[in-house]
Amino acid sequence: MGIQDLVSKIRSQEAELSDEEKLWMICSEIFPPLNDDRNGSRYRLSVCRRFIELNDSPVKRDDDGDVYRTKNQSRLDRALTQTAEAYDRSEATIRSLCIHDVYQGENQTEQFLEDLLEVERRYSEL
Repeated sequence: MGIQDLVSKIRSQEAELSDEEKLWMICSEIFPPLNDDRNGSRYRLSVCRRFIELNDSPVKRDDDGDVYRTKNQSRLDRALTQTAEAYDRSEATIRSLCIHDVYQGENQTEQFLEDLLEVERRYSEL
């Protein structure tokens, strides 16, 4: 079997995957592994899916109308909140399992956001 045959076979198998399975594969390649997977994978996939779906959401503004969160930060905030509501969990629990239990050092949320943006980029290329 030549390389072109192998590439064709892989692509045909990828075409058979659902969007959710494709997203799961991309996430598993990019995100760090979870130390203790107490539903963290499911929550992280949900946050990721919602983050991608919220591509056109507005930025967050304060009462005076001044922007205080970037578009991507706002999307992440909303994705975390929506996931927490969907699973009847606190947002702190979702943040902990998806971000703080996984990433090390400072700017853990920014690290997660960078990974989300990479997932989104790869997913959009499918």
